[in-house]
Amino acid sequence: MARPLTIRWRAGDPTGLAGVTSIVGVERAGDAWVLIGELPYESETSPDAAAWWSTDGIAWTLAQEFQPGERILALTAGGPGFIAAGFGSKGPGVWTSPDGRAWTPVRDASLASGVIAQLVPTASGFVGFGWRGANDAPQIWTSPNGIDWLAATNETGLKVARGLQAVASYDGRAIAVVRQGEGSLNEIWETTGRAEWSQVGTLASSANVEALAGGARGWAAIGSNLAWTSTDGHHWSKGVPGPDVSSDLIVDDAGFIAVGAIGSLPGETCGDQRPFSGRTWTSSDGRVWKLMQVSAEFREA
Repeated sequence: MARPLTIRWRAGDPTGLAGVTSIVGVERAGDAWVLIGELPYESETSPDAAAWWSTDGIAWTLAQEFQPGERILALTAGGPGFIAAGFGSKGPGVWTSPDGRAWTPVRDASLASGVIAQLVPTASGFVGFGWRGANDAPQIWTSPNGIDWLAATNETGLKVARGLQAVASYDGRAIAVVRQGEGSLNEIWETTGRAEWSQVGTLASSANVEALAGGARGWAAIGSNLAWTSTDGHHWSKGVPGPDVSSDLIVDDAGFIAVGAIGSLPGETCGDQRPFSGRTWTSSDGRVWKLMQVSAEFREA
């Protein structure tokens, strides 16, 4: 029988992050951690996002506030060090940094009229998913180094972009859950390159998949209150009762951890009307998931 995996959150541990309203992403390269977070709205001339760096993941130092109107949607490690993507007042944007302390915007014609909302590294570079044009058509971009970008036009890359539900990478491999139409089975696509993808399996379910992650224990996907696992990313288990939240999912040598929130904040009149509560679900084997007891300080996280 698998041993339970217990997570206890302590809000007082991280320092230096005052003012962050939500976290876009956290990544590590070399001896540096980088965190990008959103800032509270004050006015149209105030910054929307900022970057922090840390050597231990606990004590954080503000590195840079991005220009007003610049929104960061994705962060990954690699290339020059770190790569962020999103959009700004001058259009789509990609930013790079060698150490998380100073960020340089990348201007590339292939990004015109587009927004990159997800970034994944592979063995040969980086893949960005998002949309472009007046009708927000799904799009895939690729880069060998995070600086030079190309809007892919190949059939397999665009097929993944158009049906993408979730994507993640681990150890040089990117895996995507793709659904070609409402009610069709979820397909598993893979690449170690950039633009060319191959279908390598199915999830044997048409349920919505909201998060995907790979790590030392294999792969996991969650959504629709279900969870699926795979040791190789190709062959997947049947769905089992799983987390009811999907803000983030990680896999490491201890097991599987999913976090998110249920309910609505005071004053919200639509959506889930249960009391707001941050939630953490864990599993050591991917087959049995347990809801962690919600501590007072995590309840409103």
